[in-house]
Amino acid sequence: MTNDTVIKVENVSKKYCRSLKHTMMYGMQDIARNSIGLKSCSDTLREGEFWALNDVSFEVKKGETLGIVGANGSGKSTLLKLLNGIFMPDKGRIEINGRVGALIEVGAGFHPMLTGRENIYVNGAILGMSKKEIDKKFDEIVDFADIGDFIDSPVKHYSSGMYVRLGFAIASHADLDILMVDEVLAVGDFSFQKKCHDKIMDFKTLGKTIIFVSHNLAYVKSLCDKVICLDGGIAMAQGSTEEVINYYLVESPIQRQKRNLSEQYRDLKQGDIKRRGSREIEITEVRFFDAMNNENYIFKSGDKFTVRLKYHAHRQIKRPVFGVAIYRDDGIYCFGIATKHSGYTIEEVKGTGVVEFTIDSLPLLRGTYLVTVATLDELDSPYDIHDQRYKVKVVSGETEDRGIFEIPCNWKIKQDKLNI
Repeated sequence: MTNDTVIKVENVSKKYCRSLKHTMMYGMQDIARNSIGLKSCSDTLREGEFWALNDVSFEVKKGETLGIVGANGSGKSTLLKLLNGIFMPDKGRIEINGRVGALIEVGAGFHPMLTGRENIYVNGAILGMSKKEIDKKFDEIVDFADIGDFIDSPVKHYSSGMYVRLGFAIASHADLDILMVDEVLAVGDFSFQKKCHDKIMDFKTLGKTIIFVSHNLAYVKSLCDKVICLDGGIAMAQGSTEEVINYYLVESPIQRQKRNLSEQYRDLKQGDIKRRGSREIEITEVRFFDAMNNENYIFKSGDKFTVRLKYHAHRQIKRPVFGVAIYRDDGIYCFGIATKHSGYTIEEVKGTGVVEFTIDSLPLLRGTYLVTVATLDELDSPYDIHDQRYKVKVVSGETEDRGIFEIPCNWKIKQDKLNI
């Protein structure tokens, strides 16, 4: 490894087993083989095993920021845990030169029974900080975390956002050579994300090395000097940020598969039997877009969902109303909204224009849905209604979903008042 290379990964592979029973059995077999001087089976797959990472190689030089992108399950977090020493590779070699700090999982490294104050000292020591150094930076860490009086509460009472605030505050104030950050920053609110982004930029300005794992491609573009795209545990592309992100959005296998599936649901028109209205305003085109502004007809629960409709008004029309409604494919009415219900007034239209309707986090559970788009006058007389004419698919978890909506919620149980 050259003097300016701080991370070197050579042909690294890591495997997991889908079965807990097999995992325990294989572990005992490997221990037994090692105890009598035989080689374990770490470099081959056994029943139920799969490669979470497969033959990955790259180098990171001092001061570089490396982005790691890929779909869920592509191996991003596994790679970060290998770099941080939480896991050991089954094949290959990793060399790291410098003090490493990582923010990989919410609450990782925190003792739930200790207060935030106590965990600052514990985590700071893990990151190589002396008590004197922690004392000096303590107020800055607490100010950055911005968790108020909860600093003296056990962290078991913290929300996920508070965990992230405190964890990042500690890691970002340690004297590190290499900082590794996973997608956990998505848990924080906008102001905290901006604060973290600014802190990472300061870290970068100081010539430190950063490994940044994220689904937020805008952050990746603004931070990273180069990027690796993982798919199925394989490094499909690596190089300049722009080139690799373009590959990820257009050429990666997961995106090609998504586009192929999307084509099955695109432009499902039923003729004019589900269309009515005077056509004084005519809806001429309806398309659906995801968070990356790519046309798409398959979405995940929680995705950004945009309906973009093009219209043509054959004369000047005052105060038109546009609306969108969503039905499940069995006819169940899920949701409907119009511009006037949202307090959005369009004074007048004439000629051609575009209207966009966006849901920032789609709450629908897995299923096939039919979308209605409409334009009407102030008294709800239709100019043009396309009734359940456009088909989209929503995918979510691996288990069978029940119902229609995914609504964020919390659970709490209180039994013994003496222990509350």
